[in-house]
Amino acid sequence: MLPENLRNLMHRFGFDVTRWPHRPDDGVLDWALDAVLRSREINCVIDVGGNRGHFGERLRALGYRGRIVSFEPSPSTLPVITAAAAKDGRWEVRPLGLSAAPGAAELRLHEGPELDSLLASLPGVVDQIPIMAETGTATVSLSTLEAEFPSIVAGVDSPRVLLKSDTQGHDAAVLRGAGPGGLPPSVVAVLVELAAQPIYHDQPKMTEVMDILLDDGFTPVAFQPLFQSSDGLRMVEIDGLFMRSATGLPDYGPGFLAGFLTAAAAGSAQPGQPRAAI
Repeated sequence: MLPENLRNLMHRFGFDVTRWPHRPDDGVLDWALDAVLRSREINCVIDVGGNRGHFGERLRALGYRGRIVSFEPSPSTLPVITAAAAKDGRWEVRPLGLSAAPGAAELRLHEGPELDSLLASLPGVVDQIPIMAETGTATVSLSTLEAEFPSIVAGVDSPRVLLKSDTQGHDAAVLRGAGPGGLPPSVVAVLVELAAQPIYHDQPKMTEVMDILLDDGFTPVAFQPLFQSSDGLRMVEIDGLFMRSATGLPDYGPGFLAGFLTAAAAGSAQPGQPRAAI
């Protein structure tokens, strides 16, 4: 295992060293996130569930220099992310949660503050994930994307927005809080946490969250497991990156099919060679 400082230095020059064979999803999200930030020229990021500020720091490590607006209501992590953002002139923190409607709610606090949630954990989860043990609750204020969005993008020239939502089971409500018309057209990409196996009561299935995005014109870019079952094979939570078409029209990528048919034709012209199957 490489020392962390040496690995970070290698990353700056576009290289990495990993154990072989490695999981096929290792690093895919960093690659995809970097590609989307650059290809769509993202100039504003909405970070819902900012926690300690890890995502904002990850964006800066990838070279993103635009505006970041983080929403974090938890008293456990709000001071940490506020301190991180205070060193960055283009990073704002709002002490709010986002939901489908404004108001107030009880946030359940946990030994692992990255797991603080508006939802209660399912029975037996704490036995397998000890940091899910509750340490108390806090009353937090909630707003909506629809209400906050105008001030988020104010002053940004031709906003091209990435929305990231990691709210421990509340992400469908965050997306619905954009209003009946869905996410604004200037939101061109969404990074969201998906539950393959729920760990909270009433946590939406990953398909419900995905359907909201698919119905709003987004298509998947990449998926990466956050953590797996004890056998290391079944996904529990997944990060999913989605993007809108730049033209608003479907893009079926004829390049791959053309290459495939060319290879198939070449195979048929050479006796003794296996033919491509369609």
